[in-house]
Amino acid sequence: MSFRTSTATQQRQSLQDLQATQERMAINTARITSGSRIGSPGEDPNGAALILDFGNSIQANTQYLKQINAASGFLTATEDAVNGAVQAVMRLQELAVAGSSASVPEVNSILQNILALANTQFQGKYLFSGTKTDVQPFSGTAPYTYQGDQQEINLGVASGTQVSTNLAGDDVFQGVNYTGPTAGSADLLAVAAKLATELGGSGATAQTRVDLDAVLGNLNQMLAKLGGRQAGLRSMETSLGDFNASLKSLQSAQEATDYPTAYTEYSNDETIQTATLSIMAKVNKVNLFDYLA
Repeated sequence: MSFRTSTATQQRQSLQDLQATQERMAINTARITSGSRIGSPGEDPNGAALILDFGNSIQANTQYLKQINAASGFLTATEDAVNGAVQAVMRLQELAVAGSSASVPEVNSILQNILALANTQFQGKYLFSGTKTDVQPFSGTAPYTYQGDQQEINLGVASGTQVSTNLAGDDVFQGVNYTGPTAGSADLLAVAAKLATELGGSGATAQTRVDLDAVLGNLNQMLAKLGGRQAGLRSMETSLGDFNASLKSLQSAQEATDYPTAYTEYSNDETIQTATLSIMAKVNKVNLFDYLA
């Protein structure tokens, strides 16, 4: 009777061991076939939490990269417009020096080109209207009144970091203050219109040439400001891209199946399973003879 009780206990233990072995084998089978080390959080709570944290960080950084791309797009379009204005002013300077009345049509054409640049749109938004992106920044006729505002449009490009994606149109094209032998202010659109009038008469005045120098200097300052923002964005884009690559590598290390380990554990458990089944068969045989006896 004592022998039978011991055998029953041994059978129960063998069944429990067999079940545990088969569960481990099932887990490693799933790891091998899916390529994922963790099938459910319960298999490795800490690892699962790390994978989730890495995923959240990667997602946040990916959104920041999209914001950087959007900001860069607006800044590039703004740079292009300001560069166009720089080329236009340089040509006006040449025409002012030449002083030919025959240049009046060209000056008027350049004025209209500058006005078009000042009213540039990108993705359906006016670049130089401040936050009033649905409002044309400059009226189409003299005195070319500014209709935007002075507000900045900021995009978050990293945690706690924003970048301004715009320049106010009146800062770029109007109200340029300067000092020197003759201090004053210059309005690019007004100066271009004045040059056309002067060339139609006795020629460009010294003051007009000074004003053209001033507006060109201002435009170059605006380009430098835009270039600085773009350089900062490129640096941040590189840093975030590298950081995301590192996070993905860490996430993969936590998530991906370690195939050599999985195969080894599966093989070991397969051996254990065979041995357990063999022991159970022998115990059953002994128990049967004991019963017959």
